[in-house]
Amino acid sequence: MRIIFLSLLFISSLLSKDVFNMKNCEVLDMSPFTKLFSCHKIDYLVEYKIENDIRESDSIKKITMITENSQTVLKSGN
Repeated sequence: MRIIFLSLLFISSLLSKDVFNMKNCEVLDMSPFTKLFSCHKIDYLVEYKIENDIRESDSIKKITMITENSQTVLKSGN
């Protein structure tokens, strides 16, 4: 029983270590409507809509993923 408990404890500590390492991200406010999120050698450029319409629940206009080799638009809205 102890071996099972110790092995579960060891596995959970390994998994929690990966979760905590994901939080090493930086946020840079480029303007009131643009933010740059940098996580693990990948940058995300998020552009927000200027006017907030009550009918729309989503305020994100465009999300672009930027790596060393490419730029990919993940979301492009009107």
